[in-house]
Amino acid sequence: MKIWMGACALMTVAVGPAVAAPTQDAAVVALIDRFDAARAAFDPAALAATLAPDYVEISPVGTVDPRAAVLDFYQPARKQTPPPITADERAVRLSGPLAIVSERKTMALPNGMIRALRVGYVARRSGNRWQLVSAQYTPIPPKR
Repeated sequence: MKIWMGACALMTVAVGPAVAAPTQDAAVVALIDRFDAARAAFDPAALAATLAPDYVEISPVGTVDPRAAVLDFYQPARKQTPPPITADERAVRLSGPLAIVSERKTMALPNGMIRALRVGYVARRSGNRWQLVSAQYTPIPPKR
């Protein structure tokens, strides 16, 4: 869990906000951007504000990490310097109080290799507040 969570943490650090299409819900886009910023800063308090109490994360290797484990991982003492990362292909789909968000994150490793992940998020609205209930990180195989 820690190795892949570290890779995912590194993948969020250098990512700026993705540009949203005019039809996307700005509040959901802002939630994902706050989530990425909190992970990048290794700020568990800011991260906790983005996560629902029942949040669950699925790592690129398939481990299921509950909210408490995710928050514990992002303690400031564990902060690392990431390689350059880009995010694109963000899509937001709304269905009542739920939002499904997907995007691609690409990381340039120091050895010149490129690694990419497809990230899927589920957010839930309660009143006017959105929180994440899950995130899943799926590695994109390198092109042959």
